[in-house]
Amino acid sequence: MLLDLLFGTDTTILAFLIVFPSAIALLYSITNYGMMRVASIIVSFIPLLWSIWLLTIYDSAGNTVQCLNYVPLIHLSFGIDAVGLSLVILTSFIFPICVILMRTLAGIVTMLLLEYVILASILSYDLFLFYITFEASLILLYLLIARPEKLTGIQYAKQTAGDYTTMDAAYKIVLYTMAGSLLFLPVIFLLYSSFGSTNLFVLTCGDNPMLSVDRQMLLGWGLLAVFAVKMPLIPVHLWLPEAHVAAPTAGSVLLAGVLLKLGGLGIIRYLIPIFPVFVVKVFPILAVTCLISFLYSTLTTLRQVDLKKIVAYSSIAHMSLVTLAIFSLSEHSITSSTYMMVAHGLVSPGLFLLVGYLYERSHTKFLPYLTGLGSHMPVYATLFFILTLANLSFPLFPNFIAEVLCLISVFAVHSLYSYVFCISQVLGAIYGFWTFNRVIHGYNSGTFNVRTSTVDLSRREVAIILPLLIGIFWLGIKPMA
Repeated sequence: MLLDLLFGTDTTILAFLIVFPSAIALLYSITNYGMMRVASIIVSFIPLLWSIWLLTIYDSAGNTVQCLNYVPLIHLSFGIDAVGLSLVILTSFIFPICVILMRTLAGIVTMLLLEYVILASILSYDLFLFYITFEASLILLYLLIARPEKLTGIQYAKQTAGDYTTMDAAYKIVLYTMAGSLLFLPVIFLLYSSFGSTNLFVLTCGDNPMLSVDRQMLLGWGLLAVFAVKMPLIPVHLWLPEAHVAAPTAGSVLLAGVLLKLGGLGIIRYLIPIFPVFVVKVFPILAVTCLISFLYSTLTTLRQVDLKKIVAYSSIAHMSLVTLAIFSLSEHSITSSTYMMVAHGLVSPGLFLLVGYLYERSHTKFLPYLTGLGSHMPVYATLFFILTLANLSFPLFPNFIAEVLCLISVFAVHSLYSYVFCISQVLGAIYGFWTFNRVIHGYNSGTFNVRTSTVDLSRREVAIILPLLIGIFWLGIKPMA
């Protein structure tokens, strides 16, 4: 009976949303630390195994919502589509790595709860539930950034981002996201007052005079504001570099791999279906914004001296291309943007893992201190070179295929934007190889002790990053997988 509930197409999502938090709660009953660590890793693999099961039963020939579960008591709908399935697999693939990086019970439970609320937001088809889970992830992310020592068990420097401390970075992400939410929540209330529901199927299938052109132009900005912060786009991007610098390694992996993708999911699932006229009319403004965001973040990366900020600004550049591909509304816009989000969700966390490994050895991310490591850390240099090529969209890597698809989507709508993005990719190659040469090549001035601080990667560290490398090569060589 239990197996029928877990694996039945009509109940599998609801059963998972009940079983997974129950498994998280059981971790508190384990007093032995070693057993707790093993149990937490097992629990973190539950969503991964469940997502693989979803992949096997998903009918890729259909574009409709599948495994649809409706709860009439609270009027909530849960389901899965192609974009949601891709992000569910990506999320469940990234989080076991984050759990392994945690060393305390509080940190492990925080990570697992984050995974739960993120998966709930991906699986939900209700705008209000998406808002609740969206903000719940913000609370847990604040704890992760503001109290990294208590959650990870690793001592971090108090001064982490120039004049900013970890608390400053945590406050900044809260303020930016809450500012967008102040516009998001009234839109939800106005839609509910007109339709009597916040269910996505009611909002998109109902015929209501409220969604006239003027109403769409007014309410569309509320949804766009919160999703633009989450992507993020300039000028609401300043929280991301500071959050990455202040966050522990697991937090940076989580931010780059999963949380940035919620903005893209929100645009695809809610903004475009509910306010299609607004999306079409605002495209010229969004296209220029994405172009400025791409150029600004790329040029800003060239003058950064913090290794984490370099990777963070490159993420802003990639997500601006994703946003432009989504708003192009061409034949392949959803497919190309989803593939780009998955590719970025594998490559960028790998780079942040390497930066975290280096920080644990040298206790600094200051680029001038990190030179000439190739002669002492050959394994690290090899992995850094592979991931740098992947981040620069080199052929045989998924970013190359994703960017080509995104540029095709943009070219179908406006060729000028596509040409500018193609030319601007040269800047990405400049900062990528410049960073690699500064870190791996050159002369080590002995700023920190070479014998103890530049020990090459251990087997455990290679094992943690190995799944990401397998996923990168697999999607790069066989993209139709």
